[in-house]
Amino acid sequence: MGHGSRPARGRHPLVRSEEGESFNPPPGAIVQLIERSAARIGRAADGLCAALFALVFALFCYKVARRYLAGDAVAWADELSVVCFVWIVLIANGLVVPYRRQIAFDLLHRHLPTRWQRRVEVLRCLLIGGIFAVALPGTVDYIAFLWREKTPVLLWPLSRVYACFGIFAAATALRMGWRCARPLFERTLR
Repeated sequence: MGHGSRPARGRHPLVRSEEGESFNPPPGAIVQLIERSAARIGRAADGLCAALFALVFALFCYKVARRYLAGDAVAWADELSVVCFVWIVLIANGLVVPYRRQIAFDLLHRHLPTRWQRRVEVLRCLLIGGIFAVALPGTVDYIAFLWREKTPVLLWPLSRVYACFGIFAAATALRMGWRCARPLFERTLR
């Protein structure tokens, strides 16, 4: 296909392959790409959380051994365990735990008709995602401000300790936004 010729039927002229040929991704390719990327990020976060859990367990064993065998308390291990737990909880909740496994108060929701359940679900996602999205700039700004404060024993900047909250807030806003937007993508593809 030449530069000035019309694209082949069913192909988008603005999307080009490495060879310069136009191609049109199949319907739903964007949805699949987003979901595959989210799954990869989730698996990486799951691996990180598993490694942090293993580190917490190793630190616990080390602390017990030092306390009862050497008679020495290890303050840095306590602090590192706390930092690991903060990262585990926020990263896992933001990137690993599926939406259906989140804690939800659905006493009224489950008694509504299906059509209204969907509407309430969209409203809930917009509300939660909107709150996190609106609060995100201030959250990131405050986390960046925390570089001045340090942890008591390891002297790590609190901006690094609590960076996981910024990741959690951004992931929550994106996940809630995607839960609302995905049906729109699917509807336009049909």
